[in-house]
Amino acid sequence: MEEKGLVLEGLPDDFNRVKAKIQLYFKNKRRSGGEIVQIREHPDDKRKALLIYQKDEDLKKVLEKRTHKVDFKSHGSVEVTVKLQEDTQIKTAKPPLLPKPKPEKCLPLKSEQVSPVRNATTADKGHKEEEDDSEILDLLVTTPDSVEKETLQMYFEQFTEQLELAKHGNNSWILKLCSQSDLKEIFGQKEHEFGITLEVYKEGRLGEKLDPRRFILTGFDGATDCKMISVFIGSCSKKTENSWETLDEDRIVVTFKHDIDVASFLKKCTSKQLQGRDIGVTRLERTDSVLVQGALETLTEDVLTLYFSNKKRSGGGDVQSIIWVNRQKSAVITFGNCDDAHAVVEQKHNVCGTEVHASLFYSTLQKALTGEKPILTDKTSTKVSLPVSEELLRFFEDNERCRKQLESDAKPLHAKVLIDSAAAANELILEMDVKRESLAALQIAPTWEAKTTREVESFLSKYDSVELTAEKDVWTKVENDCNALVTLDTALFYRELNSKVVIAGVKEEVIVLSDKIRALLKKTAVEVEVERNTIEVAIKLDSRETFDLMKERVEAKLGQVSLSHDEKQHIVSLRGLKDQVHSVETLIKQTQKNIVTHHLKLSSHLTHFLKSLDLKKFEQDYFLPSHIPAILLNREDLAILVEKEHLKRAEDKIHEVLKEESMLLSSSKNDETWTLFFRNLQDEIESLQKAHDIRIAQSDTQVIICGFSSAVADVAGKVRRYLDNKEPATENIPLKSARELEFVASCLNLSELPELKRLGATVLDCNTSNSPFLKVTAAKDSVKDAVSVVQQQLSSIVVESHKYSKAGEAKVLQKHEASVKIKAKEMQCSLYLTQEQAIKSSPPKSFSHKIGNLVTLSITEGDLHHFTADALTCPMSGDLAFSNPVAQRFLQFGGDKIAEVCKAQQKEQQCLLPGDVVLSEAGKLSAGTLVYAVLPRKGQSLDSHYLQSAVHNSLLKAEGKGCASIALPAMGCGSFGFSVKDSCVALRAAVLQFCSDHQNSPKNIRHISMVHPDEKIVEEYNALIKELGFPDTSITVPLQSLKPKLRSGTRVLINGVPICLKEGDITKETADVIVNSTNKSLDLNTGVSGAILKAAGKSVVDECKKLAPLKAGAAVMTGAGALQCKYIAQMVGPGNTAEITSSLEIVLNLCEAKAVTTLAIPAIGTGRGGFAPKESIKAILTAIEKHLKEPNLSCLRSITVVAFEHKTFDDFCDYFKTWNKPASGKMPENQVKIGSVRIEVKKGDITNETVRGIVNTTNRDMSLRSGVSGAIFKAAGASVEQECQKHGPLQKDVAAVSSGGNLHCDFIIHMVGPHSDAEVRSRVKKVLERCEEKQITTVSFPAVGTGGGGVKDVDAIGAMLQGFEDHLSQNVSTVIKLIYIVIDRDNVLQEFQKGLKAWIANSQGMEDDEDEEEEEEWEDYSSTEESSSSDPGADASANPVEVMMGPIKVKVVCGDITKETVEAIVNSTTTSLDLNTGVSGAILKASGQTVVDECKLKAPQPADGMILTKAGNLSNIKHIIHMVGQTTEKGISSSMYKVLRMCEENKIQSVSFPALGTGAGNLPAAGVAGAMTEALTDFAKDSPKHLKRVHIVIFQTKLLPDFQEAIKKCKKISRKASARHVKPLQQPVNPVPMLQPAFRLAKETAAVSFPVMAVDVYGTSPTNLAKVKKLLDELVSEECTSKDVQSNNVADLPEADKKAIVALSRANQVSVLVTGSDKLTLSGKKEDVLDAVLKIKDFIREARDREVREGEVKRLRETLCWEVVRGERWESLEPGISYDIELAFHRKQKSFQYQEKGETYTVDFNEMKLTNSKKVSCRIKRTLLGDSDTAIIHPPPTWTKMDGRDLEIITLQSNSSEYKNIEKAFLKSSKHPDVSPVQVQQIDRIQCQSQWQRYCVLKQNVDRKYPKQTNERLLYHGTTSDICQKINKNGFNRSFCGRNAVVHGEGTYFAKEAWYSCHDQYSNPDDKGLKYIYRARVVTGSLCKSRGGMKEPDPINPADPQAGLHDCAVDNPQTPFIFVVFCDAGAYPEYLITFKSI
Repeated sequence: MEEKGLVLEGLPDDFNRVKAKIQLYFKNKRRSGGEIVQIREHPDDKRKALLIYQKDEDLKKVLEKRTHKVDFKSHGSVEVTVKLQEDTQIKTAKPPLLPKPKPEKCLPLKSEQVSPVRNATTADKGHKEEEDDSEILDLLVTTPDSVEKETLQMYFEQFTEQLELAKHGNNSWILKLCSQSDLKEIFGQKEHEFGITLEVYKEGRLGEKLDPRRFILTGFDGATDCKMISVFIGSCSKKTENSWETLDEDRIVVTFKHDIDVASFLKKCTSKQLQGRDIGVTRLERTDSVLVQGALETLTEDVLTLYFSNKKRSGGGDVQSIIWVNRQKSAVITFGNCDDAHAVVEQKHNVCGTEVHASLFYSTLQKALTGEKPILTDKTSTKVSLPVSEELLRFFEDNERCRKQLESDAKPLHAKVLIDSAAAANELILEMDVKRESLAALQIAPTWEAKTTREVESFLSKYDSVELTAEKDVWTKVENDCNALVTLDTALFYRELNSKVVIAGVKEEVIVLSDKIRALLKKTAVEVEVERNTIEVAIKLDSRETFDLMKERVEAKLGQVSLSHDEKQHIVSLRGLKDQVHSVETLIKQTQKNIVTHHLKLSSHLTHFLKSLDLKKFEQDYFLPSHIPAILLNREDLAILVEKEHLKRAEDKIHEVLKEESMLLSSSKNDETWTLFFRNLQDEIESLQKAHDIRIAQSDTQVIICGFSSAVADVAGKVRRYLDNKEPATENIPLKSARELEFVASCLNLSELPELKRLGATVLDCNTSNSPFLKVTAAKDSVKDAVSVVQQQLSSIVVESHKYSKAGEAKVLQKHEASVKIKAKEMQCSLYLTQEQAIKSSPPKSFSHKIGNLVTLSITEGDLHHFTADALTCPMSGDLAFSNPVAQRFLQFGGDKIAEVCKAQQKEQQCLLPGDVVLSEAGKLSAGTLVYAVLPRKGQSLDSHYLQSAVHNSLLKAEGKGCASIALPAMGCGSFGFSVKDSCVALRAAVLQFCSDHQNSPKNIRHISMVHPDEKIVEEYNALIKELGFPDTSITVPLQSLKPKLRSGTRVLINGVPICLKEGDITKETADVIVNSTNKSLDLNTGVSGAILKAAGKSVVDECKKLAPLKAGAAVMTGAGALQCKYIAQMVGPGNTAEITSSLEIVLNLCEAKAVTTLAIPAIGTGRGGFAPKESIKAILTAIEKHLKEPNLSCLRSITVVAFEHKTFDDFCDYFKTWNKPASGKMPENQVKIGSVRIEVKKGDITNETVRGIVNTTNRDMSLRSGVSGAIFKAAGASVEQECQKHGPLQKDVAAVSSGGNLHCDFIIHMVGPHSDAEVRSRVKKVLERCEEKQITTVSFPAVGTGGGGVKDVDAIGAMLQGFEDHLSQNVSTVIKLIYIVIDRDNVLQEFQKGLKAWIANSQGMEDDEDEEEEEEWEDYSSTEESSSSDPGADASANPVEVMMGPIKVKVVCGDITKETVEAIVNSTTTSLDLNTGVSGAILKASGQTVVDECKLKAPQPADGMILTKAGNLSNIKHIIHMVGQTTEKGISSSMYKVLRMCEENKIQSVSFPALGTGAGNLPAAGVAGAMTEALTDFAKDSPKHLKRVHIVIFQTKLLPDFQEAIKKCKKISRKASARHVKPLQQPVNPVPMLQPAFRLAKETAAVSFPVMAVDVYGTSPTNLAKVKKLLDELVSEECTSKDVQSNNVADLPEADKKAIVALSRANQVSVLVTGSDKLTLSGKKEDVLDAVLKIKDFIREARDREVREGEVKRLRETLCWEVVRGERWESLEPGISYDIELAFHRKQKSFQYQEKGETYTVDFNEMKLTNSKKVSCRIKRTLLGDSDTAIIHPPPTWTKMDGRDLEIITLQSNSSEYKNIEKAFLKSSKHPDVSPVQVQQIDRIQCQSQWQRYCVLKQNVDRKYPKQTNERLLYHGTTSDICQKINKNGFNRSFCGRNAVVHGEGTYFAKEAWYSCHDQYSNPDDKGLKYIYRARVVTGSLCKSRGGMKEPDPINPADPQAGLHDCAVDNPQTPFIFVVFCDAGAYPEYLITFKSI
């Protein structure tokens, strides 16, 4: 047999070394194609081999394959080639032609080569077989991913050895078979590996449809060399002239200039390889279209049609259509047949003088083929340089994440990023990352530079750098603070050369950081500037007085300059900034020059008199009020220090105040009579204490009188009258007060009255210790007339009193007291200020009235312009001028925007009529709409009718705008002239008319408020409304009691003192004293005593050693050490029960000596003593009973007996029950029974009572704030006061019921305090009637009538008991069980006990009831929310159990968790979040596919992971919390606690849990119940603010009792810290500590009190008094202000900040009112208000920062966590700590330190170790829970700051570039012949963080799936105004599908062009003609064909479920126009365009 040989080339090593591998491969027929006989070494080359074959068939197969891939292990997989040996003789027969394809097969053929395999096979078979096999179909093989040909070849060789595999296209091949059996076997395989899909490959009628000159070649890659492509084409076409052009990186189109041998070309292309790659070839169909290009703007469609239809002119023919690609440059023309198109491109064309060019256009390629190969020239750019700041370059160098993002974005552009911040040019360089000669370069080169520049600039636009100027000194001081502010996405640099701080990084972060650093730099620069420019200057003065005078002049102008004075050397030192110091220095020197020392020219007598006075007081009394800066110098000649310009005024003032008179004495007058007169005159002056006001000097010839003018005038007058021989007479006129005397002296100046001067009378003011009076002196015959004149003047004095009580007003008046007094005096008035005791600032009054079932009318005290409502009404006159006070305040606070409507009306000269209303924007007011209502004037015709119309029309307008609330002023009151009653009547009539119009059920309005600032008007308005027919029907909802229901055997009462029994550890008690039963040496270290000493600590042990030993039966008091009590009573353990009693009595006496109120006693003697428990408790109670025989003498208020052993506790309980049953029916002395009701008199504080109801005796207005009533109101809180105010005055004996507020009761019953025993009796009876109505079982009374009522104690108790009997005798079936009379005064208690005994003695026929109710009577009948069945066998599932755990209501129910009506339900699932069995399966099934999809995106989760998703189809809830199920009770408790924390963080108020772990976890129900209860208990300790309700929903009824039992045990957890411990079934449940009531800012700030300034003004003229009042009001108005602080973070302020605000309110005297959930209104003195506003804004900023941090922590927690090794497992760190570590990690810190639970930890990032303070280390790691890209999702760069809010709708400015770009694109896209032109009215940017994050996560997943394609498109979606609001908040929702069409499936529809969405069908216009379209971002990803009824996209590969679904359905996959998405997160509503059709 003749040998046949092939040459094997390309061996990686010498033949001998690889022979074995080659032989193995070529002996394998399936792998190589044939079997060799022998393999030999090539004679000439050791790197070649000879392959010897016996069969031609084998040789041909191996040769056809040509290239073989052989695995050589050490060399890897190597491609070797085979070729024919030159001397090999092979007979080659020409293969017969295959059968011609049938004409009905019309799909294009991808390869025409003849199969040698099939030909050889058919040659061996008979004719029949050949005929059959001629019909064998070729198969099209496709794979989802790239699979090598060798792999596929080997796969199909499993079925047959006779096959041929030829490349067809990307991931597709043509498989040719040789027999029908092979075909059937392959098709019979159900599923093929590698994702292979098979279908019949059909070829059509090639002659007509396929272009003989054009072919598509595939299989290239971007690195393929272009020259080699040309060589390859030439080798396959025998160098036929051709050109080729690119389609994309792996496809080209070859165009031959001449016809070629198609079959040969196809065969050669597919049989050869190019650079190791298989090349596929496809024939291109002929096209019937051409692309015409040129200057077509002058040519119409008709002209083009006419030209190209003319065969002679153009070569064309019948034109089917013309589609304009670009109106000015290009159009696609389609002909009737292909020949016309091909003929057209062969010619040149000139159409009407315009040169145009035609090229063939292929619609399948969406491209025109030019037939010319693109050429790369030297000018083609392969490098792009973009200028970037040096710091931004350094940022990209240092920030690995951002740099990688840049490199990742550049990679699809074939660009390599080069960053070198050290280079001279600050440029970001990108180089083309492909070879210049490659196919990729040819493909991308034309647009590479522009596209790369555009994309990178777009990337860089998200980053920025900001320069801030900072000198070196400033930067050095602030550097560390600035670095601490740097975030993950920013970097900070400092340039010393130009002193610049540069912040680089992500733009939004840079903006925020630059603002913070700018403020820091500014503050520091000021500090540095102060340090640099601070100087000190000294100025020499001549005296201390000069300094005092100068200081007064310059003190107000010192500013920041400090001034000090050296009194010894008279040197003034100034210290401060240079400029300021120089300014003050100049001022001082000028003042110094201006000050002169002037010697007064006074007589010696006046000089001597003036020197005798207190000169300082003289200056204060006379210079200071007249604003004369002067100082009197007491020198030898008396001088005055004064400024030059004030010298004359000072001298004039002295001459005005002082006077000297000299009178001559004749010798006849100088006798004994004169001496007597003179002596009497001096005595009179002394008696009137006027000696210091006057000096009299006498000589022989004259009398000289000098002193104060008034005194001189009086004395001189008397002397003169004596000398004139007229006997003087004096009368006194008494005055009302010293102030009136002062007013008369300072303002009336009576002595200067002409009438008195004429009478020669003088008036002297006298203020003796008894009473003030005026002394009138005149001649005896005229003194009466003088008195009459004075009295007439006094009668004209008027006194007006004013009170200023608002915040800051007293402070303002106090500050300006001196100036206002001076100004008042100038107005002939005297003004006096008195600061009264601070009054409490109470909340504004508010009254509510229900109208029908839906509408509420409120009358509220407050400022309307600060009121929050959907609509506010502003009263206006017809000209719409802001002329009334209410309108002016609206304009002041609302801003100019609210006046625009009015200006427009005025401009149009439209005057509105009364009753008309106009709508306006609300500007800065707290409302959405402002209604201007035109009111009539009182007195004009039909005024009442128009007033009612104005109100009615306001309501109608608000209803039309969809407002739920509207607020109005007292319409018509004030400047319009209507009375309050007129306004009230009009409002009532309008509201009734409005309700009648809407059948008492208006669609929108629910709340109507009348708001007025005057409390009296509010009260009058409310009274009128009640009188006219709107009664106050507000219902008080009682608060459920938090007190647990006690067991009957755990409490006894001994003489009014409760003795409580509890089981637990006595060392945990918080009583004042704990009793320790020990030995004589006080060191017993076993049992309870040992536990007490151990817990108390060493200090107590040492103290005991000092006090030991004790005698038997002795006791001593020691300190408490570390215990929670104050003392420990150490008593020697008893030897018998009698010693228990005696020792305990000693202990009780020691307690009394220490004024102890609470005591805890252990089970004495039951341990080492060996006494029986019943003997012990009997002895204990006996000792207590003996001690408390006289309860009024004891300080003890409660005693607790604590049993540690459970058996002891049970025995004690039994004895307590026995003790509670009085022997032989005898009641305790302090108790009595009336019917079945027990009445008990006891001592105590009624505000501490734990009962259903507490009685408050008050006044009719319920405003009594003293005595017991005041204590009750104070303890109950402001809410109760507000309820009382709403109720109004009490009527006669009727009692009112309010909630209990902060008291430990459900209700407070308010009764008018009685003043007689008859009133006591009747009113007590009325109280019990209200108790029956409200089902109040236990009630506590005070000692009614004994306080302000004046009823005697004995009479009061008798009347109360009689009242009880009156009621109970008439109500046999009463609900009342127990009545307490609680008295806090010992004397009253004794009298009541006496009265009780007397009443019992005098009562006849009293019979004791049966004892069967005794236990019930001793219970605290607190309200419980537990439902229990009276039938023991009743179904437990019918009785849900509820209990309060702290602020949380916990409820156990049996049912279906998917039917719960709560905000969230919990799903216990797997780590993959897809558990579809049990409760989890039911939840996923009920919620629907959207929830399943969302879970898939967030899976997998760690072992303790949890996520929050939407609720899908569960409309009754908002969220589902998916937690990874736990299989241990500890794990359940831990995970449940985390779920509760997640609810709190997300402000979820109610959540439902299933019975965790009882299903798949198979845990016992009791253990799970205990674990869940423990989690709830721990969470309650955190004092949650948001979560209020927790439901545990049990699906299996049999599990319910265990959960009910566990929750019932929690009911016994007391609010007090001393609550006894409850043991659960499995694990201990820690008792909930006493939870402090939530700090309510509104309540606390409203309770802040401010000083009240009382102002009394004296005057004689009403006009002057009015002027003074105006002066005061203007001063207060000018100095006080009101500011609003508005922020969504107000409600989230922590308690510490709220308390700080309250303290700030008190300290600054600033009123802080919570006027809305997001608004505070501050009022007070301007400076104080501004200071408070700044501080509160700091609190809010810190709260906002905390909220932002919480959001960041929460977001990061879902994607990333840091974990540490604990034992043998990894545990996640707390999310906040993980966040801080992550920040440090991104800052590239070497280490990071944090604290947790008092321990300090250090993270070493290099070694990834965590070390604590004790140097103990463990491993730490960074774990990504999802893709790291999702950890940080940034908003688009166009977004504004969100400040923690989830949704912001930003209206774009029409002149912004953003607006213009969107408008331009929209208008261009909206043009269509079928659509009217449109005009854009408004564009809103939708900023929704939650939507954006969901969208970005989905897009990132799709981008990773399809990295080489564009997966996002900007599309349009039409909608309506109603749906807009929903989309803005929640995004697109598939539930809206079907509203317009479902032809493409049941998803959300988007259009490529806006004109489609402009149709009214999709964007239906509203009543204003406005239409709405969203421009949305849509993730389109992988497309599939849409169809009707489609609910999700089709599978990518139906045969492979793991392949997933397509992302979007479209109308046409080739040219999509309609896009349908089925995932709500797949589209983001980026812009809402509002437009009109024109």
